[in-house]
Amino acid sequence: MAASDGARAGGGYPPGVATASANPGGATRAQTVIAVGALTVAAVMDGLNATIFDIAGGHIAGSVSAAPDEATWLNLAYFMAKVCGLPMTALLLTWLGTRRLLSWAIILLMVGSAGCSLAPNLGLLVICRVLQGLSGAAIIVGGQSWLFGRFEHNRQGLIQAIFALGAIMAPTTAAPAIAGVITDAASWDYVLLLNLPVGLLVLAAMPLIAPRRSVTVVKPDWPGIALICSGLPALVYVLVEGSRWDWLEDTKIVALSLVAAAALSACLLWQLSPRNRSPLIDLRIFRHEEFAFGFVVSFVAGFALFGSAFLIPAFTLEVLQFPARDAGLVLLPSALTVGLGLLTSGSVIQFLRAPPVVIVPFGIVIFMTAMWLLSGSNAESGYPDLMPALVLRGLGMGLLFIAVTIICLGDLTGAEIPHGVGLFNLGRQMGGLIGVAFLATSLEHHMALSRAALVDHLGSGNWAAAQGQSEIVRALSARGLSPEQAQSAALATLDRMVNGQAAAISFNEAFLTLALLFVVAVPCLLVVKFSLTLLGRKRPPKQPKNRLGYPAFVAHAPSHDRRGLADVGS
Repeated sequence: MAASDGARAGGGYPPGVATASANPGGATRAQTVIAVGALTVAAVMDGLNATIFDIAGGHIAGSVSAAPDEATWLNLAYFMAKVCGLPMTALLLTWLGTRRLLSWAIILLMVGSAGCSLAPNLGLLVICRVLQGLSGAAIIVGGQSWLFGRFEHNRQGLIQAIFALGAIMAPTTAAPAIAGVITDAASWDYVLLLNLPVGLLVLAAMPLIAPRRSVTVVKPDWPGIALICSGLPALVYVLVEGSRWDWLEDTKIVALSLVAAAALSACLLWQLSPRNRSPLIDLRIFRHEEFAFGFVVSFVAGFALFGSAFLIPAFTLEVLQFPARDAGLVLLPSALTVGLGLLTSGSVIQFLRAPPVVIVPFGIVIFMTAMWLLSGSNAESGYPDLMPALVLRGLGMGLLFIAVTIICLGDLTGAEIPHGVGLFNLGRQMGGLIGVAFLATSLEHHMALSRAALVDHLGSGNWAAAQGQSEIVRALSARGLSPEQAQSAALATLDRMVNGQAAAISFNEAFLTLALLFVVAVPCLLVVKFSLTLLGRKRPPKQPKNRLGYPAFVAHAPSHDRRGLADVGS
């Protein structure tokens, strides 16, 4: 098996990832800029696919006459496929190489987007959503792995910030705005059809990603793949649908919870087993103190990131009664400051040589302040009231994400990189799903309590409520309604007002929960960091590595151990 002559500073490079030399493969600066831009735009395409159902779910379900229970599979299929694809992309990189993998991912994404637009029934629509999820996982892991292998460690701050504009800013801020505007102005399928011309442009830039290299053949870890593809979809179903089915009160949720626990536990044991000659996931990277700590932080950050991205559009739709376009646009100011935070954090790390861990507290404090401000919103709030909180939320997220990324992945080398990138993104994605599930359950619980308290207050001889109801009855009677009709309409109006107030109170509690999340999480993270530091001191010192990422005394590692180190191309 052939290996490239260039090597990344401090170690080898992962399968399918270009080396961190100044000019790999003869690429010019302009070609490199185009390649980085293409990967960022590809991540934006995935962001549109990830958020389209949240904004236009009703429109999509209506296009195939799907009932609400059936329509949920459109979201489930996407996330099930994506979480399964994230840990398996490292294997695909060794088979296909970066250029082939990303090219096929873009093609599948385009096919899935066109198929969603043209699908005549729910079944085909679900299959197309699976294609979108798998392609999204390949784009994120393959693209980010190539960036870590292509650029030196001291240049990762700004490079990762640019890629995060597509991977983080798009699905959590910009994509809902784009999807909302297009859905209201034209149709939801135009959002997905937008991926076709953009995908062709990205596909044209793929030859700049990696030079041609030899292909590496790795034996698939079929038991690991089977367990991953059994456990993760079951867990996603439980997290997404658990709140709707009252969690453990439903036998299906209980059964799938047991399946997820058994399959994922078995997968973990199999990956660590010495009998497994070619593990699907390289769990040895958790021996890196920085990666282990960053993985935990990424999980918490995903909880906050996707939790807030779920709450804000839901608040504007359910409480403020915004149309889809305005619900999407409300996050646009946050998108601008997310980009500012990403680029600021990346620049400070790269040019000022600031340790990433120093930036984390600033991001946490700013994000907490934003959620605290949102917790004071009510049914009469508008854009001017939400703007300061949304701006701060975006800035805090941007500062936090890049710092966590560099902490977690910055020290990985060689074939560790795609495994680390896959696990890092999986941790953030699962943290987000758990955050959304927790907040959805919390909203439902607080909604019931708030409504009961309000109804009890209104029904206990409240003079103001009685007076208000009488005024509504008189106004409706003046418009020609009979006394019975006016009374019934007045009660319905009061019921809507009570529901609106209960929803506003519940969302305020949810925003406050996110503000207090880090009050609980920070001490726990400090305990994790301290524990990992103690464990690191007990381990023997690391051996210096040669350019292939092996200990310096290993002159020529056996070919079966060096699998995946070549930069395999098209």
